[in-house]
Amino acid sequence: MTVLARPRLGTALAVQVRVLVSLMLREMRMHAKHSRLSYLLEMLEPMLQLSMMMAVFSAIGRQADFGTSMLLFLGTGMIPYFTFMHISSKAMTALRGGGLTKGVPLVKPLDLLLARAFLETLQLAVVAILLFSFIHIVMGVPEAAPIQPLKVVSAFLVIAATAIGVGIVNGVIGSFFRLWAVVYGVFGRSLLFLSAVFYVPDYMPAQIRDWLVWNPVLHGVEWFRTGFYLTYPTVCLDKTYLLSWALGSIFFGLVLERALRTRRMTAK
Repeated sequence: MTVLARPRLGTALAVQVRVLVSLMLREMRMHAKHSRLSYLLEMLEPMLQLSMMMAVFSAIGRQADFGTSMLLFLGTGMIPYFTFMHISSKAMTALRGGGLTKGVPLVKPLDLLLARAFLETLQLAVVAILLFSFIHIVMGVPEAAPIQPLKVVSAFLVIAATAIGVGIVNGVIGSFFRLWAVVYGVFGRSLLFLSAVFYVPDYMPAQIRDWLVWNPVLHGVEWFRTGFYLTYPTVCLDKTYLLSWALGSIFFGLVLERALRTRRMTAK
């Protein structure tokens, strides 16, 4: 029985991988077909937002809270934040649009969600590489080359995993409450100010810091920055808390999606 189970498991995994890859390629073709310019602008949104923030901070004479480059400091905050918001939002809309998979027996709404989430993760990874390469090579900031790349990659992947879990939960909620996407969008904008994107949490007053540390994205930003700054203050950083959010949100999201699948599909 064990010998037979292994090939079946391997075959099932191979089929799942092919389905996800096909869906990812389909997503890319659909985006490119509708508007290549809008697709490019969507990919480069983190850079555009970063440019706007740099212009504002330069105008008011704001200096980086840590390090010598304001551009690098903001970049190391914006990339984790955008990773969380983009992936969780795309995952949410993918699950809500699961009706597109009807009539295709091998493709489930959850497959579409994972395909969009993985594609978004890859795109944001490319954006991050381009951004920090630009800061390092063109702007001449040596610190833009990560001192500890493993920390950067680990933080990025855990944030992405957390975003997928939150996206599944949001997708289920959004299937019943159509305005949830708007509510989450407003929440996401406010999250920008609570995630240490343009400040160091350790430098904040204790009473404020004690509230900020409940935000998992803040820990993702802190973890991400430790890969660039050797002496970055990490009193607030709790990797276990972020990992718990990643695993917990994925588990809860999958259980919720499975429990409400029938009601969710009939509610469409």
